[in-house]
This record gives sequence, C-alpha cells and structure tokens, in this order.
Amino acid sequence: MKQVPGFTDAYSNGSAKVNWQAVDTALEALQPELLTLAVSDSTKQKILGGNRDRPMVQVVTVHGGHNITAFRAKALSASDPRALMQAARRVRNNLFHGGKEDPLEEAFPGDDNQWITAATDVASGVLDLVVNGRLRPLP
Repeated sequence: MKQVPGFTDAYSNGSAKVNWQAVDTALEALQPELLTLAVSDSTKQKILGGNRDRPMVQVVTVHGGHNITAFRAKALSASDPRALMQAARRVRNNLFHGGKEDPLEEAFPGDDNQWITAATDVASGVLDLVVNGRLRPLP
C-alpha cells in the first residue's frame, strides 16, 4: 500500500503511513465482489456474518485518575469491502496496540487465531487487487 502514492499519507512528515481514508474511498468505489471473491468463505462468515461488530475495538475511559481499558463492539461498515478492511485493521491494531486488558475479562476467549487467519486472508486479497491494478486511489 505504501508504494502507491495515493495510498500514502503525504502529510506524515516523511513517515511511511497508509492513508486509510484513500483506501476506504477506493474500496467503496470497487466492485464489491472483487474483494469478497478474493477471500475465503470462512473469512466472510467470520467478519461479515453475525452482528458485523467484531473484532472489538479497545477504548479507554478515565476513572478516578486512572485509565481503564476495555474492548467494545463497534459496527463495521455496511459496505462489504470496507468492512473486511476495517476488521483486518482492527486485528492489526489489537495485536500491536492491544494486550492491555485483563486476560480474565476477555469476552471471546480462544478465537484470536481465527481473527488473525481472517485478517491475513483479507490483506492477501487487498494486496492482490493493488498489485494487479484493480484497487487504485481515486483522483
């Protein structure tokens, strides 16, 4: 993604950051089936099935001068391609920035590997679309 100029944040002071708004806009313009056909049925079921509000996002509240972190359900986009990418980004964020919760309070124990597999499947599908020129930044 970072090698495609329109998908790179030009205002990041030289840091290589993905412009997720540009990616979301390109995904919205994409024929939905191009990404949904690129991922497995189990990935579609994991991310798009059910309430479409997982993986959860970690939120912080301040209570008594202390940060309290907790995972909360948050709706994914109604657009299937955007929802797939949002879920993959949440998995990435939870892996790299999460882990601050109490493990005894994990709402869905044991399904981390399923989310990682689904996110990897989405990332592979998105990368294939970028490499083959099907997912490009909009002018």
